Amino acid sequence: MRRRKWAIRIIGLLVVVFSVYISWYLLSEKEERIPIEEKEWEEEEKTAAEEERLIQLLYASVGVQRINPPFEAKGFTLEDLRGPIVSLKDFQGKVIFLNYWFSRCGPCRDEMPAMELLWQIFQDDDFVILAVNVREGKGEVSSFVENNGYTFPVLLDLWGKVGNMYSTRAYPTTFLIDREGKVVGKAVGARKWASKGSFDLIKYLLDKKETD
Repeated sequence: MRRRKWAIRIIGLLVVVFSVYISWYLLSEKEERIPIEEKEWEEEEKTAAEEERLIQLLYASVGVQRINPPFEAKGFTLEDLRGPIVSLKDFQGKVIFLNYWFSRCGPCRDEMPAMELLWQIFQDDDFVILAVNVREGKGEVSSFVENNGYTFPVLLDLWGKVGNMYSTRAYPTTFLIDREGKVVGKAVGARKWASKGSFDLIKYLLDKKETD
């Protein structure tokens, strides 16, 4: 009987010791895991910050204001200089270079040869230039475009309504719209669109994955 009691006490003691050991082991594992998880989180934060810095530099290299967070591009329907009426939604899933201009605008004329080169390089990708002429007649616009040999799409905003929708106050003004239909960049004034920085920015927007 006495031996049985001692056996029970020993078993109870072993259970307590084992429980204490298990508790200590789990606690030590947790303490070791927390620094690892914190390090991984810090590395992810550092990588994200570096990616953000590079994206900022990409926009800045062309003199384009990055719109962050981006906003939904306002839809519109306008007459195409060479064809039927088109809507912004017709180009869903493409990167859109939306440019507001008029023919008597010196800076507008200055940047158009570079826009033509940009169009020649990327027109076979999911990229489109929509050059929206503001408040000029179709004949005048047609003569200007033909005389200069521009082949990118030109739309006619006869009353300036679409320009007003985008709060365009200076010319030229360009908006960059991503594949999701969101405005991600804005440039007021002429830019050197036929530059490496510009090409890299367009490639980035073409390669950028759509968010869920």
